[in-house]
Amino acid sequence: MKLRFMEWDLGGKIIFIATCLALASFFFNWLDIGIAAENGFLQGGVFFIVCYIYPFVKVVRGKRMNKIIAYGFALLAVVFTIMYVSSKTIEFFGETIRGAAAGPYLFMAACGLLTFGIFKRKY
Repeated sequence: MKLRFMEWDLGGKIIFIATCLALASFFFNWLDIGIAAENGFLQGGVFFIVCYIYPFVKVVRGKRMNKIIAYGFALLAVVFTIMYVSSKTIEFFGETIRGAAAGPYLFMAACGLLTFGIFKRKY
């Protein structure tokens, strides 16, 4: 299978870039509490990429995408990321510590880009 990036519409290009950005976010720290830091692979965030499979495959294969299903997956990715960030907030000696590092926030930005790409996708 050959990628024909230049032949895709704007939405397809944005979906492809969003997927690459989401994959890159797993190399960033997803947890950083000072004494411990772990990337997205070690924190299990890599499973969130499942939400990107449907739109990505439809773009790469040049097939028609059901936008309702694609939006559902994008929303699911946002919900999973919000749940992850919320689960890494703890109380420690009366102080609130936010353990989520840059990785999940970059993934969240990729989710926004994915949603915009789905919106701009022509077919």
